[in-house]
Amino acid sequence: MADEKLGVGLIGCGDIAPTHAKALQQTENVKLAACADIVEASAKSLGEEYGVPWTTKVEELLARPEVDLVTIATPAFTHRPLTEQAAAAGKAVLCEKPIAANLEDADGMIAACQKAGVPLATCFPLRYLGAAKWAKELIASGALGEVIEIRLRNMSEKQESYWIGGFSGRTKDDWRKYKDKSGGGVVITNLIHHLDLTRAVTGLEAVRAYCEMGTFATPVEVEDLAVASLRYDNKAIGLVEGSSCYVGRAAEPDVVFLGKKGQIRFGLWDGNAEAYLTEAAAGLPAKEWTRRKFQDATHVEFYDALAAAIKAGGTPPVTGEDGRKALEAVLAIYQAAEKGGPVALPL
Repeated sequence: MADEKLGVGLIGCGDIAPTHAKALQQTENVKLAACADIVEASAKSLGEEYGVPWTTKVEELLARPEVDLVTIATPAFTHRPLTEQAAAAGKAVLCEKPIAANLEDADGMIAACQKAGVPLATCFPLRYLGAAKWAKELIASGALGEVIEIRLRNMSEKQESYWIGGFSGRTKDDWRKYKDKSGGGVVITNLIHHLDLTRAVTGLEAVRAYCEMGTFATPVEVEDLAVASLRYDNKAIGLVEGSSCYVGRAAEPDVVFLGKKGQIRFGLWDGNAEAYLTEAAAGLPAKEWTRRKFQDATHVEFYDALAAAIKAGGTPPVTGEDGRKALEAVLAIYQAAEKGGPVALPL
């Protein structure tokens, strides 16, 4: 295995599947080996496009010796049984976010992989954004000073078609509409990325959450607008804002880390980042904005790092426990909205 690419079996050939498949064409250490989906047309189209065997039966994919790592890219409510099945087959597991819709399932997945002696990773590739790496460097070096505020935003307008087919429409299903299947709306679907990114970049943990949310403009069970506040373990304050009914376009950056001596802000999808320091540090001037543009290949870097860890018998760069931590923050936000008051973490 040390000198060969790891074979990936992709379970779930819907909306996010092409992102994984395309990345696997560009990686150094991993390759797509097979794919599966209960919807035959979805499995067949992806398998034929990328030249790999396809099936509608998960057990057939797991029986393939060339599959070393299973990527689970299915709705949240299916993650636990699929993870347990893959672990029992001796396969390493990468689970799309959210790791699960509840902590009981997340704990069951972690336990199943530990029992089977296989690694469990969570798919948070935005840790590999150039802007995120830059932010981590500035914070770790002390250039920003102590972090005192974190702003996280995901403002989009999801069309009606999204709720029955995602952005691509590859597979028609309405699971996104229902909380018991999806876990929720914009907070668990989108902002969970931001919450994980904050942990990875700053090392801070949320210790309290408060939230107001609602479903205002979309015929679904889950929230389409939410505003939450977080308190972190260093006393920093966080603002978390998300919407899937945000008509027009948001002008503000997706992520802001504010320190006592400066700030860095950036978009998650456009590669743009800018930093401002009150004192010259880390090769940056004082009291002027420094702007950078990054060309990101987040899924490619993520898969290569994961494969390197698996080959070395080490810990995945983003673990199942990391997935659980992000989910826990999300669930605290949901509980705060239901309670109408603050919720302490850990839950």
